[in-house]
Amino acid sequence: MVYGKPALLAVIDRRIYVKCQSASRRTNVKGQKGIKIISSQNTYLIERAISVFQKYYAIRDIPPIEISVISEVPPGSGLGSSAALSAAIIGALMKYIKNEWDLKCINDLVFEVEKTAHGHPSGADNCAVIYGGLLWFRKESEELKLISSLPQKSYKIPTFILIDSGRPKETTKKMVEAVALLFQKKRKDMEAIMSSQENGTKRLLLALRDGNHKEIVNSIKIGSANLQKMGVVGTNALKIIREVERAGGAAKISGAGGVKKGSGFIMCFHDKSDRIKRIANKFGVSSSPVILGGEGIRIENEEKKIRLIKL
Repeated sequence: MVYGKPALLAVIDRRIYVKCQSASRRTNVKGQKGIKIISSQNTYLIERAISVFQKYYAIRDIPPIEISVISEVPPGSGLGSSAALSAAIIGALMKYIKNEWDLKCINDLVFEVEKTAHGHPSGADNCAVIYGGLLWFRKESEELKLISSLPQKSYKIPTFILIDSGRPKETTKKMVEAVALLFQKKRKDMEAIMSSQENGTKRLLLALRDGNHKEIVNSIKIGSANLQKMGVVGTNALKIIREVERAGGAAKISGAGGVKKGSGFIMCFHDKSDRIKRIANKFGVSSSPVILGGEGIRIENEEKKIRLIKL
């Protein structure tokens, strides 16, 4: 996914809904008259997305508007919530204010917002939430990114289980910076890890194509081991991962990780999903099935003039 190596991306069946509608001149956005945000989440990222949208379209004042957000994606837990929220906000504003719909433009603008959240993002999260499905992503440089949509019908994607190891104390930005620093200090070791990660990613793709569950387990183990070597997996998450592996399955963190407290959501796979659920119960944490490869951003109920972006 980073440092020139590929990543296999898939959207999960969790959504963020954003609705824009006209409002009286009220405000809860700094420096913006007429914008009202209704959301249980921190509004900083929403405000940043609005700012990026305004700058791109050279809009000085947004007309009185109420922006409502309902999210099924918990923030800061490795599920790409920042990219999903930014995409939904920008997509909703684009349709409501400009009556336009341009996925490439939305993707570019969300990437700018992601820089606020992650510092030096790869661009993988925003591509996944925008285009959806199953994607092959490779970033050679800021100017050269390969994004290939894979024919999902050609792959046999089983159900995975998400286990919540707890929200990380560290931000994604701090974890990304820590890995970058490790790469500078131990370049040879990190290059070996990245090569191993590439091999594991390619093996996973072939395993999904063939429906080979044993190889799915083995390839996920490779990825998980590499993340542990990079020092982004905390003690609590590692205990859960080890327990899943002892039961005959495989598990890895789904995002940038965390070491001081939680490491975010862990993506788990086992032929017998009940075993994963029992492990989650043993550790007193939540678990839920998740389907990979869903649809990306879309306009919902446009024919009824309801500006609702379902992501």
